[in-house]
Amino acid sequence: MLTIRKEVPGTESDIESASYHINDCSKFASLKMARNKRGKQKQTTPTESNTLKTSQDWESNSTDDKEFSETLSRVLDYVGVNADLIQFRRKIMLSYEREFTLIYNAFGSNRRGYIFGSQIEGTTTIGMMSDRDQLQRFDLFRLFLDSENPHILPHDHQVVIKVSTHVCASQYCVLTMIEPSTQARRFQPLDPYRDPFDIVNFFKWDWTTTDGMIHHKGISVIQNQLPLIRMLTERHGPAQNIWNIDNIYACYCKSLPKQCKFIFERPRPGHWPSGKTLKKAKKYGIFIVPQGPPKHTNICTYDYFDYQWRISTNLTERLLMFSLDTVHLKAYVLIKMLRTELFMPEYQNRLSTFHLKTALFFAVENTRPDVWREDNLINCVKYILVTFRRFLKRRNCPHFTIANVNLFDGKMERHEFQKLVNKLTFVMNSIRTKIEQLQMDNIGTMLNERSTTNSGQNIYCTNNSALFNYVCNIFQGGPHTIDGFEFSGLSVSNRIAVFEQEFMRFEMYYRTPLNKYRTYDYGLHSFISGLASFGASAYLEQKTKGREYNHDGINKARQMFIQSLQSDIIGYYMRYASFLFCNGDYDEACTYFDLIETKIEEDKKTNLIYLLCHSPSEALTLQIAKQSYLKSVKQRFSVFVTFRQTEAMCVPEFLRCEMYRWRFGTNTSSDFRIPFYSNEDCICALIEPYLYYIQYLTYRELHQERKRSDALEKILKFTTNIKFRRVVSSNGDMFQSFDHFDTSLNILGHCFELEQNFVLAWITYILSLRMLPQRNAAVLHIIRLLWQVYQLLRT
Repeated sequence: MLTIRKEVPGTESDIESASYHINDCSKFASLKMARNKRGKQKQTTPTESNTLKTSQDWESNSTDDKEFSETLSRVLDYVGVNADLIQFRRKIMLSYEREFTLIYNAFGSNRRGYIFGSQIEGTTTIGMMSDRDQLQRFDLFRLFLDSENPHILPHDHQVVIKVSTHVCASQYCVLTMIEPSTQARRFQPLDPYRDPFDIVNFFKWDWTTTDGMIHHKGISVIQNQLPLIRMLTERHGPAQNIWNIDNIYACYCKSLPKQCKFIFERPRPGHWPSGKTLKKAKKYGIFIVPQGPPKHTNICTYDYFDYQWRISTNLTERLLMFSLDTVHLKAYVLIKMLRTELFMPEYQNRLSTFHLKTALFFAVENTRPDVWREDNLINCVKYILVTFRRFLKRRNCPHFTIANVNLFDGKMERHEFQKLVNKLTFVMNSIRTKIEQLQMDNIGTMLNERSTTNSGQNIYCTNNSALFNYVCNIFQGGPHTIDGFEFSGLSVSNRIAVFEQEFMRFEMYYRTPLNKYRTYDYGLHSFISGLASFGASAYLEQKTKGREYNHDGINKARQMFIQSLQSDIIGYYMRYASFLFCNGDYDEACTYFDLIETKIEEDKKTNLIYLLCHSPSEALTLQIAKQSYLKSVKQRFSVFVTFRQTEAMCVPEFLRCEMYRWRFGTNTSSDFRIPFYSNEDCICALIEPYLYYIQYLTYRELHQERKRSDALEKILKFTTNIKFRRVVSSNGDMFQSFDHFDTSLNILGHCFELEQNFVLAWITYILSLRMLPQRNAAVLHIIRLLWQVYQLLRT
């Protein structure tokens, strides 16, 4: 039976014509000439054939589908897949890369940091709970292809390594250190305390025993991880996962092997990737990661499995993702959601997001750009699914940037392909229903609610939108992402040893030229301030256990505190003043009080994060998202101060109860939206009331009653003037408009206790708990007061 229908965007006619966008390819030009000669005896090119096959499943873009697509697009805007939030994520993550690199080099590690994956692409949502993919590139290696002939330079501080690809499958290679004996002698003798520890650790291995061939363990040797960190790490392919961060350690080769030039040489329609994108991609090299070919496949050579390394084109793939429009990313996010809810239970990670990303690339490449529209979103999802189904039918998922790679190798069994094809076909035939049933991020619920309302306005930047939540999570008081791992599991002596080692490396390498990373020195100063608190806290804890006061260690920490003040950020001054109080340096602490107070008053006038806390609004959220990340970081560290558990001795004893507030109340997803920003066991406070609190305690110790009274009055005035608001997010989570205001009230309650006014203290703690019923340390203080009353009644 033949069905005649009007041609609309997204139909077979559109897709067929898309294949004629192949303008600059001689192969397709010659095919076109031949076709004209044959007249009506038309034969399709391979690309046309593939396009026609996929078009059989593409639905017409009816009015109903257009309306549904537009509603779906607005819902995705709302949950975080919108231009502003995508660009905001990328700006932040790219800044992190520079911060990581700066810190690595300042502490003697010749590495460069990268972030890949959904967090920097902007293809994640709150509900997805995506990990962050972080890559550390070891620049101690200088890699070259076996077709090249480099020289070992006499004063070169890099290890020269050959990359051999001719003996391996397309995506793999073997690394061999040329002249291992000669190179080992060049780096001798090595001082483990003065030489870069990457070099020191690498030459702990005798590479002459393997004729220079480098085993995967060569990377694990130089990672320099503490035993506690290694114990908590889980291996996911080449990545090591710890605390929702996938760490990948890699080497870098500037030259592209032949198979990685595939993307530049193969025929394509020509509209995407653009010539500008491809020109930029040619400047990128490849990463070499410690992962051999999948076992039990015909591409695995068991004799050399542990010596084969995987070639990765992460930079090119990220560039391609950055070149896509928002509608492409929305379709991809929907595909990922469908995978999680419909396919993950059975196939787990064997059906990976990288398979789907590859299908996205090929779908975008082989369809006209004008069909990727917001009002055609449901069909855009089908474009990707149909492309992926074609791969499944052929049992071959080609890599987009590397030739002769089947991404299904080692992932899918032969008998699973047809089953997966059938399931995928069923999903495609009922795609609208499946999307309406999505539970992640309440997509289905919001679709059903909004389909009956007029939602023509832009809804994604409201007080409970993903952009608002994301800005608040990043800039309201959580620990900075580069502050390092938590070492609370280490003994005091081990923490002191870590600090001493890092201090020595800091002294040696800190003056390394910052070059292009100078703009990001605030990240280095943040790390230095945190390390100073880490060390000072360990020495102070050692003193409480009856050990002799370590003047030398405390002075080292003091030196680092002072070094961090170069950034002129209020939070770093506050951390130093807090340390001075805990160390008993009351007079010196007083010298910083007026300075900090003056800076706070001046900062309030222009600090957007302070204004956002006072008056949450979409206008302020957008302003923060669009301003430079440098400005946002400085504003954040001028409003909030955070101490980890390992810095607790640099905080007054009363506030250490804040580390346990997370135990009181029900966990909500709000604290885990951004996994690497968890502050659940940290001491977080607003800087202004915390300053007044330190003033109050200091003047109390110095018996300066008038100043003590003034400090208490300032705390009371601050807590009275703040207009407390609760903000409810789209998934029902509740948080404060002024984050950690509960801590400010608890501080006030403690001051009332010290004033022997237990009634006001009790009222203040109760008020704090009413404002934030969950995860509030006020519970501990109320219990403590009740216990004191009980003890009095007993006597």
